[in-house]
Amino acid sequence: MGDQFLRARDLLQSAYSDRNRQLLQLLTLAAVVGVCGAFAVLAFRWLLVFAETGLYGSKLGLVADASGLPPLLRTLSPAAGGLLAGLILEYLVERRKGKGGADYMEAIFAGGEMPVAGSLLKSSASATSVVSGGSIGREGSMVQLAALTGSVISNWLRLPPDRRQVLIACGAAAGVAGAYNTPIAGSLFVAEIVLGSITVSNLAQLLLASAIADLVVRQITHVGPIYATNPGVLSTAPELILVVLLGAGIGVLGAFFVGLLGRTHAMFRSLPMPLWVKMAAAGLIVGALSTVRPEVWGNGYSVINSLLHTPHAWEVVLLIFLLKTTATILTTGSGAVGGVFTPTLFIGAALGSLGGGGIHLILPNASENAYALVGMGAFLAAVTHAPLTAVVMVSEMTFGFTLVPALTLGCLSGYYISSLLHPTSVYAHAKPPTHPTEHLEFG
Repeated sequence: MGDQFLRARDLLQSAYSDRNRQLLQLLTLAAVVGVCGAFAVLAFRWLLVFAETGLYGSKLGLVADASGLPPLLRTLSPAAGGLLAGLILEYLVERRKGKGGADYMEAIFAGGEMPVAGSLLKSSASATSVVSGGSIGREGSMVQLAALTGSVISNWLRLPPDRRQVLIACGAAAGVAGAYNTPIAGSLFVAEIVLGSITVSNLAQLLLASAIADLVVRQITHVGPIYATNPGVLSTAPELILVVLLGAGIGVLGAFFVGLLGRTHAMFRSLPMPLWVKMAAAGLIVGALSTVRPEVWGNGYSVINSLLHTPHAWEVVLLIFLLKTTATILTTGSGAVGGVFTPTLFIGAALGSLGGGGIHLILPNASENAYALVGMGAFLAAVTHAPLTAVVMVSEMTFGFTLVPALTLGCLSGYYISSLLHPTSVYAHAKPPTHPTEHLEFG
C-alpha cells in the first residue's frame, strides 16, 4: 500500500513538473513573439511613413496630403494604387496559392504555417493601397506580419501544430496591441474573435505577448492613447436608456453594413475582368469621392480624432460618414488587402456623434463626446460580434474607463441586435462554418 502511494505521488509530481515546464516554455516563447511582433508593427508603420513622405513630401497624414493635391491627382492616386496592388495580388500572390498562402486567421484555425513570401507580398499590396489613399486600415497587415513572427519562430524550433497555433495567436495579439496600444484588448481580440473562446489556458500567453508588444512600441514611439480625449460620463437613467437605444440603432446599421460588404465582395467577384482592373476602378471612384471631402482618404484615424476634439456641424459629419462608408465598402469589396477595424471605428464615431448631437437637444447636459465613444464601441461590437473586445478596446484607446458602464450597455445592445439581423460577423469569410462565433442562433 505504501509503495503504491509513493508511485502515485511520484507520477503526480512528474506530471505537475512537466506541465509547469511546458507552461514556462510557452510563456517564454510568447514574450519573444511579443517583442518580435512589436518590431513587425513598427517596421510596417515606418514603411508607410517613408512612402507617404516620398510621395507627398509631408508627414502630416493622408487626409492632409489629399487636401494639398489638385482634384485630378486626388482622383487618380487611389486608382493607381488599386491598379498596382491588384497586379501584386493577381500575378504574384495568386500564383503562390497551394504553397501555404494562409492568412493568420486561417493558420490559427488549422494550426498550419504562414508563408513568409506570401505574407510579405500581401503586406506590400496593402501598403500600396493605403499609401495611395484607399479607404482601408493599415492594421490588417500589422497583425499579419506580427503573427508571421510566431509562425517563423515555430518553424525554426520545429514545434508541433498545437504550439505553432498558440504562437501565431500570440503574434496576432501582439500585432493588435502594437497597432492600437491596447494590451488587454489585443489579447481579447484574438481570444474572442479568432479563437472563439476566452479561457485561462489561452489568455495568459496572449496577455503576455500583447503587454510586451505594447510596452516595446510605447518605449520606442513615446505615444499615449491614440484617441486620448475627455470621455465624459453617462450615468443618469435617461442617459443610459438613450445609450441602449443608440446601441440598438447602430446594431441595425452594423448588420446592414456587414451584409452590404458581403454583397459588394460577391458583386466584384462576379465581374468578368482581372482583379487589378476591379481594384483600379474602385480606386477611381474613391478618388472621385475624395474631391468632395479629403477625409475619404486613409483609414479614418485623423477623422476620428477630429470628431473627438473639434465641433462639427451635423451636416458635415453626415456627409463625411456617407462618403467614407461608401469608399470603405468599395475598397474592401474590390479585393484590397487591409483592415476594416479603424474604418469601422470611424463609422461608429460618426454615428455616435450624430446621435449625441440629437440627444443633446433632449438632454442639454449630456456629453456628446461620450455618445461618440459609445457609438465607436457599439458599431465595433455590431460588426465583429465581440462586445467584450469592443468595450475594452475603446476604453484603452481613449482612456475612457469612466465610461465603461455606458459602453457595456451600448456594445451589448449593438451586438445583440446585429446578431439577430445578421448572424455572421465581418470576419465570417475567414472562419470555418463550425467556428463557435459564427452562425449563432438566438431565441
